[in-house]
Amino acid sequence: MIATDLPQTRPMTTTPPSAVVWIDDRRAIVAAMAPEGNVSTCEVERGPLAEIDYLAQIVRVIDDRERVVILGPGPARLALEREYVAIYRRPDRLVDVEPAGQLDRDELIARLRTLAS
Repeated sequence: MIATDLPQTRPMTTTPPSAVVWIDDRRAIVAAMAPEGNVSTCEVERGPLAEIDYLAQIVRVIDDRERVVILGPGPARLALEREYVAIYRRPDRLVDVEPAGQLDRDELIARLRTLAS
């Protein structure tokens, strides 16, 4: 199940600039910045999904961003990194993949604004 305030459709003329993701085995929070600078967040709950489906769903929310930061506990974080690279074939866009304790939306948005500046 996805709880989101991201627009369902959006015209895209350029690659969106950046996203910061916090993930664990049960849920992920994605903070994303649109080309015009608007920030939105999306929470993805794993629920009954198989790991590969859960990760693919998160990658779809991240989208093909210029810069991506992935945070969270080791196994989930590394699995998402691999899935992102497998789908988009752009490991150069992963600017940081690091361990982190649980972060909330506000902390992710602050991290995203730092990344964008």
